[in-house]
Amino acid sequence: MEETKNYKSHLVYAAAMLAKQLHSGQKDKGSNDYFTSHLLKVGKSGFDWKEKVVGFLHDAAEDTDIDVPTIIARLKEQENNNPTVTDDEWNEIATALNLLNHHLSPTREEYIAKIKTNRLAVRVKMHDLENNMDISRIPNPTEKDFARLERYKKEYQELAETLA
Repeated sequence: MEETKNYKSHLVYAAAMLAKQLHSGQKDKGSNDYFTSHLLKVGKSGFDWKEKVVGFLHDAAEDTDIDVPTIIARLKEQENNNPTVTDDEWNEIATALNLLNHHLSPTREEYIAKIKTNRLAVRVKMHDLENNMDISRIPNPTEKDFARLERYKKEYQELAETLA
């Protein structure tokens, strides 16, 4: 029950601040600040603290020079003398972050298939896709943007079916 009430909020905050730092200066496809327009929304969409942590950091290993072990180490620094996260929970977060890195899969189809093996990754990817499907973030969408939107809709449905 504590987990659903934003238990471990210090880690959620640490994840948000780390994401903001790592993605500083990055812009989304609509030239908006990437943290504010995307990562903040995906992180805040999480139901529990793990979804929020992974939501804030889901693009870090993919879009910056940091790797997942370093992300975990940076978050663990916030725990220094008061560990509240178990090794299993750290492993669950690391696994989801790795699965959400599309650079580790040769195709988009394999990327989505791998995500479907992990409920935490599925839930965060669905939050990610929900935000990405907001075409209003792009001032003048092109045919390419609309094609990507259709792909996102199909992927969202495929992921939703794994949670049913």
